[in-house]
Amino acid sequence: IIKAKDKNGNLIEFNPKGGRYRYRVNGEPKKGVTSLIGERSGKGALMWWSEHIVYQALSNKFKAMGKPIDFSQQFTDDLKAKVKTLKEEASSIGTNLHKLAECYVTKQDFALPETEPLKTMFDKFTKWWAKKGFEVIATETTCYSQELDVCGTFDAIVTHKAWKGKYALLDFKTSKDFFIDQPIQISTYKKLIEDSTNLKIEYLAIVKIPKDPKEEIQMRMFELKPRYLKAFKACQFLAKVELDFAKRQREYNKKIKEKKNVN
Repeated sequence: IIKAKDKNGNLIEFNPKGGRYRYRVNGEPKKGVTSLIGERSGKGALMWWSEHIVYQALSNKFKAMGKPIDFSQQFTDDLKAKVKTLKEEASSIGTNLHKLAECYVTKQDFALPETEPLKTMFDKFTKWWAKKGFEVIATETTCYSQELDVCGTFDAIVTHKAWKGKYALLDFKTSKDFFIDQPIQISTYKKLIEDSTNLKIEYLAIVKIPKDPKEEIQMRMFELKPRYLKAFKACQFLAKVELDFAKRQREYNKKIKEKKNVN
């Protein structure tokens, strides 16, 4: 568990393996920026549904073909296991690349990766980084905004001699493309950083480090647009509405059950 105090005296705790609540502020559990955005950007229930509807369609197809139920179940279970493995591999590649990148830019000791695609990805990153001439100000730091009541851990804050003392927030991604959740995330991180530290962020950028060996690293700068922070607040609002609805639904179902028991 990583602990630190922000400029307002809040004790922020970050547990990377903390499950539902990885963050605590002054002992109170807090939501993370990425989880709130992910729930609203198709990475939550919708992604689960889109995957499992395929399994259902496959089962229906086998049934129509007259395949025995045990064949259908075994085939589907094997497919689910392969999908799970691929997801875990993709996740571990992203996590390991972040760790390697942090060690490299902060000049810490580390062992070079030996497996693909991580080996090629990291080699590309080191060459790309060497050409950029960035000076690292901070990495992998957890911040908290009292106004938003949410936490987040950013990848890197850097500066450059051409920027004359101005700072940029960089977020490293191993995704196939740039997506809408990314500018929302880094715009919200900017708010957290400025609410939690004395740093001011003037530039925002996503650094895409592809798994495909044929693709090159891309850095995309995003404008400081208020709409991205508004989008995050909309995610928060929808999350609160969803929680309230779930609570009311439980109460409703309880009353229906009690009514049936009486009758």
